[in-house]
Amino acid sequence: MILIHDGYMIDPKSGREGNYDILIDGDKIVKIAEKIEPRGKVTRINAEGLLVAPGLVDVHVHFRDPGFTAKEDINTGAAAAAKGGVTTVVLMANTKPAVDSEETLHYILDKGAKTGIHVTTCANVTMGMQGKQLTDMKKLAVAGAVGFTDDGVPLLDAELVRRAMEISAELDMPISFHEEDPKYIENNGVNRGKASEYYGIGGSSREAHRHSAYQQQGSGGAGASGQKALLQYPRGSHSSSFYPD
Repeated sequence: MILIHDGYMIDPKSGREGNYDILIDGDKIVKIAEKIEPRGKVTRINAEGLLVAPGLVDVHVHFRDPGFTAKEDINTGAAAAAKGGVTTVVLMANTKPAVDSEETLHYILDKGAKTGIHVTTCANVTMGMQGKQLTDMKKLAVAGAVGFTDDGVPLLDAELVRRAMEISAELDMPISFHEEDPKYIENNGVNRGKASEYYGIGGSSREAHRHSAYQQQGSGGAGASGQKALLQYPRGSHSSSFYPD
């Protein structure tokens, strides 16, 4: 058995929070109490000054694998996540090759399964992140994708966006858009306004979001299909918003 003692426990499910001891037998928590004095052989972990909580979940992660492993890969990213208490991650699909095929999807999931944390991944909305042809979203869902995104690349075809949302609603899976119209952006990363004008760096106008393909759907198109859509608003605009079904 393992006893984690003198830690500050946070349990989101029950709402319980405070200084507790936790007794673990095998892979199950068998007791939580302010003070536990177990009998027999016990491995003790002193958690004084530490938080004890369920593993954290990060739903927007870039492990850059495949294609950009000079920056990060699945193994190093998972190790860093575990070090920070993150036990489940959702990877973005802007890799090379993109996650628009079962082959690439299986590569990521198989490699992630060997890391010791839960590695999940989104698949792409469009083939090659080109914004022209939808992926086989249904097949990718069956293969293990947990959502869909062309992360970082805006989709400019309003009808394609509508079809993607309808399919994601049918699958009851989230879809994440980085929606902005590049025509209204000069040097992304700052709001267009007095500061950007003073420094002569252009910036992102709010019009970039207002004229995106997602917004062209209007209130009927955006909500009527019942999709779960996460909008990654353009840099320099508002913060991300979640549109539940």
